[in-house]
Amino acid sequence: MKTERCEIRIRGMICRSCTDEVSGMLLRTKGVVKASVSYRKALASVSFDPALVSTEELEKRIKSLGYDTGERSLAERALDLGCTGLTLLLVWLLLRWGGASPEIGGSSFGALFLVGLSTSPHCLGMCGGILLSACRGREGQKALFGAALAYNGGRAASYTALGAVFGALGTVLTYTLSMKSMLFTMLGLVVALLGLNMWGLLPALPSLPGEQNAVCRLPERLRRQTPLLVGLLTGFMPCGALYAAWLCAMSSGSAGNGALLMLAFGLGTVPLMLLFASLGALLPRGWTKYLRKLGAVLVTSMGLKMLIGGLLLLRG
Repeated sequence: MKTERCEIRIRGMICRSCTDEVSGMLLRTKGVVKASVSYRKALASVSFDPALVSTEELEKRIKSLGYDTGERSLAERALDLGCTGLTLLLVWLLLRWGGASPEIGGSSFGALFLVGLSTSPHCLGMCGGILLSACRGREGQKALFGAALAYNGGRAASYTALGAVFGALGTVLTYTLSMKSMLFTMLGLVVALLGLNMWGLLPALPSLPGEQNAVCRLPERLRRQTPLLVGLLTGFMPCGALYAAWLCAMSSGSAGNGALLMLAFGLGTVPLMLLFASLGALLPRGWTKYLRKLGAVLVTSMGLKMLIGGLLLLRG
């Protein structure tokens, strides 16, 4: 089989989820042998069989997703610059509001709730189908809302339980000031890297385990169980946003604080999930990527705040 390679400039990508969407579509195209997409370069590199597909057809398929081809626009570069400024502002506000020391307080709970709220479109992408499946067969808006509430209650309960576990695990790593500083610094670095990966600024960092939709494909027999049980089970399925929340719970200093942090994160994801179940696809397709970008900014900010706080522990 003879293959050719082409590079296609893409406009309109604003975060890692955009690159995943484009690369997934290209890999599903008949004749495409290999495809990789870089957000930072705004570029798709594709190896394909010219007998089955052409460069023009590939560009047409990219445009069908709502993107365009050509050099990255000034507006997209300005968006990245604005988000960078917002990240730095949020880090400064978090340090002033919550203090430089990474102790758990009201600001941490509020920040985790905000992260859960902003990353809830990602939850819809992963587990929205399971939510609808769990609610299927309910007649009437009241019954549908009740099923969705039970499903999300199960998710919140499992998040809280895991938060307690990670919070308890974190207590064994904080015996000395230097060890506590190292823990918070390393956790902050990991959380910041997760945020930058969500953003799309680290093309060399692969998607983390649990980022693919397949992780939430439960067996049909489980989907027929009560929405509460299904919610409990899906709450234990990991994803990139959950990894960051788990690390924050581990750094909380106790099982109780870890549970409350994860509960705040879980409650943040609930409103959009409830509206999705009750009203269907609520947000226009084009809006979700901006919410994911905001989620990346928030996660990056929290990671940087934790990293700086860990370093400042030694100063005190």
